Amino acid sequence: MAQLSTGLGDLSRLQTLVDSSDLEETREIISHAYSPYQLDCLGDPREFAAWYAEDGFPGVTISGLRYGSAHLDAETLIKPQALETYLLVCQVTHGRVMVSRPGREEHVVGPGETYVLDPYRPFQVRWSPGAQMTTLRLDRDVVERAAADAFGVDGAVRARFALGGAVSPDAARTWGTISGAVHREVLGEGIARTNPLVATHLTQTSAALLVQTHRLITPVLDAGHTGLVAHSAVRRAMALVEERPDEPHTLADLASAARVSPRALQEAFRQHLDTTPLGYLREVRLRRAHQDLLTAGEDGSATVTDVAYRWGFSNLGRFAAYYRDRYGHPPSKTLSG
Repeated sequence: MAQLSTGLGDLSRLQTLVDSSDLEETREIISHAYSPYQLDCLGDPREFAAWYAEDGFPGVTISGLRYGSAHLDAETLIKPQALETYLLVCQVTHGRVMVSRPGREEHVVGPGETYVLDPYRPFQVRWSPGAQMTTLRLDRDVVERAAADAFGVDGAVRARFALGGAVSPDAARTWGTISGAVHREVLGEGIARTNPLVATHLTQTSAALLVQTHRLITPVLDAGHTGLVAHSAVRRAMALVEERPDEPHTLADLASAARVSPRALQEAFRQHLDTTPLGYLREVRLRRAHQDLLTAGEDGSATVTDVAYRWGFSNLGRFAAYYRDRYGHPPSKTLSG
């Protein structure tokens, strides 16, 4: 069939399992490869065609899949059952697909764009004539462990993903780097096929970057959960604040250090610490100012103004208000002992 070469490599290197215009044969073979699913030709059934091929190394399976022909009119609709034991990261290479969770989400995906199908909810995909994609399959357990590591929690995390692709252009490029590496290992017959250490490393790295680059909609916080610590992004931002609280950090600075978007960092701080990144920065600065005022009260080494400016409080009235809210009295009282 045409169009087997993509920016991800030559898909003709994959092992072809289906190259057929028989709808029932296609449904049977691909149902066995993925999960049982409904397959319908939306148009003249004589225009139905399918191609499916796969290959991989331990931990990862790469597949190529196409339905219909770009020169004809018939679309294809698939409605798989829940995937259950694995996730699929799907990248469209030709045409368009409309992926949806009926009554909840709907997303049109074009060439070069990705979406994630997790194992927890049903979905359906409507293929334009001749649309083609590759899929990268990862075991659910590997992705759930990666999500737990990302959120800094004990045990696996139910890793549910929104359908909207990568969270940002930078995230899309990051995912493209690891996805390209995995495709090259499979399509170029790399050493991951025969080297278990390389295979494990690529699998775990793929899962970790999937969690970091695509939007999770997992309710991580659970009132009954024990052993919860801060999200890794929160920890990175906290470390910068604790190490250099006197520097003029902005939200963008902290988000860059945390390797997430400002909005994502705001949400992570809200979930895990019930504050904002800049609120946490202010709290750290207030603690440092308090310690300096206690020291200055003993040796007379600084004034309230000196301490406020040292820790980034250029508005003395606002500093006094924050300090009173935190310690119950004005900074001058701490200084005077």
